[in-house]
Amino acid sequence: MSDSFNEFEDRKRDHIRLALDDSAQQLVRTGYSKIKLIHQALPEIDYADVSLRVKLLGHELASPHFVSSMTAGHQDSIKINRNLALAAAENGWLMGVGSQRRELTDPEAAFEWREIVATVPDLKLLSNIGVLEVLTQSPEKILELVVNLNAIGLIIHLNPLQEVFQNNKNLNFSGALAAIEKLVRQSHVPVLVKEVGFGINKDVTNNLFDIGVKAVDVSGFGGTHWAKIEALRQNEESIFYKSADAFADWGYSTVDCLLELQDQVLFHQIWASGGIRNGVDSAKCMALGARAVGIAQPLMKAAMVDAKDVSHAMREFDFQLKTALFCMGVKRCEELLHKKVWYGPVG
Repeated sequence: MSDSFNEFEDRKRDHIRLALDDSAQQLVRTGYSKIKLIHQALPEIDYADVSLRVKLLGHELASPHFVSSMTAGHQDSIKINRNLALAAAENGWLMGVGSQRRELTDPEAAFEWREIVATVPDLKLLSNIGVLEVLTQSPEKILELVVNLNAIGLIIHLNPLQEVFQNNKNLNFSGALAAIEKLVRQSHVPVLVKEVGFGINKDVTNNLFDIGVKAVDVSGFGGTHWAKIEALRQNEESIFYKSADAFADWGYSTVDCLLELQDQVLFHQIWASGGIRNGVDSAKCMALGARAVGIAQPLMKAAMVDAKDVSHAMREFDFQLKTALFCMGVKRCEELLHKKVWYGPVG
């Protein structure tokens, strides 16, 4: 294995270790506590009639929850992704895979997903690649990743702050929107765009929907702080390590993003992730217009054990979301789009 691949393995192992540490989580200013769902003391519905079934990207799914992209392409990810995949298929969740960047240069890296696709045939997957790869690779090369995965969609992740703190030597994002548009035009599956934890504002979502992007996951502040994780991997005397605290509260929370996009949520597929820690948070996101809700770190913790733990965690999220719907007098997730919420100071 080359030095570059050894470095890649080391970085991914560090990502997992640090992402599981609460010191790398954005545990304040998430905004979920300011959103109050309106309780219906007389819901006038049968709990048994409440359904979480949704249609995403043309596919029927048992839940609006999905596995938010986490990790891939290294030795430690094989067990984690197998556990996530088995649980996602069992519970009818969509699963976003970790970055497939390594597959662009190492054909052996695709083995991980070939094995999972073969052993978990009912699984619905989303391919995933960074915007810098979209800028530097041909659409044909990127779309090979989708074919190899038999994915129903392609995620392009935006991560400028993380790339800086990763000490990436190529930080030229010029022409990114045009590159995404070119890929969208050639793709045989829907293209989605997401941030990695710092939010997407209205100007960017407008541009993305104008070029044909199918869904945008705002992925706001509130979950794992990927710039801090990259900084913690650096020498303590480095400019990256010393600068991490200056960006501790950088970006928009998921709630902030959803509030800003209120004139888009009825007409476009806005998804949400970032700091969602229970199914009530999910209900709040959906009441603010999110059509799907991504979960990452809580599932990663469970995936370090086994698929049963992941499945249990997924059932908890779904139970909490279903109970929130019932207590709001709502039978279907899409009805949440038309429910009012209270927003204001905590307390």
